[in-house]
Amino acid sequence: MESLTVVKFGGSLTKNPQAQDKFLKELAGISRRRRFILVHGGGPEINAMLEKFSVKSKFVNGLRYTDSNALDVVELALSGKVNRIITTGLIKNGANAVGISGKDGKSVICKQVKGLGFVGEPVKVNKKLIEILIDSDFLPVIASIASDANGNVMNVNADVLAAAIAVAFKAGKLIFLTDVPGVFDKNKKTIKEIKIKDVKTFIKNKVITDGMIPKIEGCVNSVKKGVKEVLIADGASGIKNIKGTVVKK
Repeated sequence: MESLTVVKFGGSLTKNPQAQDKFLKELAGISRRRRFILVHGGGPEINAMLEKFSVKSKFVNGLRYTDSNALDVVELALSGKVNRIITTGLIKNGANAVGISGKDGKSVICKQVKGLGFVGEPVKVNKKLIEILIDSDFLPVIASIASDANGNVMNVNADVLAAAIAVAFKAGKLIFLTDVPGVFDKNKKTIKEIKIKDVKTFIKNKVITDGMIPKIEGCVNSVKKGVKEVLIADGASGIKNIKGTVVKK
């Protein structure tokens, strides 16, 4: 068995059925010889379901505010719909996939993020349930829902959850599948490798900008805490011959 890989499947990919089918087929195949944990969000499904149930979305500094009504819908969208779709797709392609969320088995304990309602930030990963699944040759598919120390359900950013799990397991690789093929240089070409010592310079020189900044900072933090390397890649290309930007020491 090769070392563990944690994959974060971006919500934007759920809008591309062809890309999603390719990813699930390829992951099912290689999960028979390598150990994976799959973490997912589902922003488009959350937005669609909030609209369906006439729950108004509120954002604070670009981040979703999750009140009790929105939380019910978020959990329904992530655990009830997206997780089922991904798990079923993997099973149909021959994988031993099991769908859970971060709250199951108290796997991820969060603290509440101030000013965002029922939004949590991971402070502890209890590996027991996930380890049991992996050691029994199952592929855990984890929805980005967790709970606080008192069992209150929390909405968690999927990137942050994937990074917390990768750090806890000292994963050999953490892969963020997005809708872009990595980090671009100023000529719009993908940068193949970024050393963490160079990240501040890239940000200062505006090579890394906007929404890519928190993603890269999350990559740096993961590498500093023991993840061997982090890859930002285009999910539409699948996972078998994945290409993108590698962030490492």
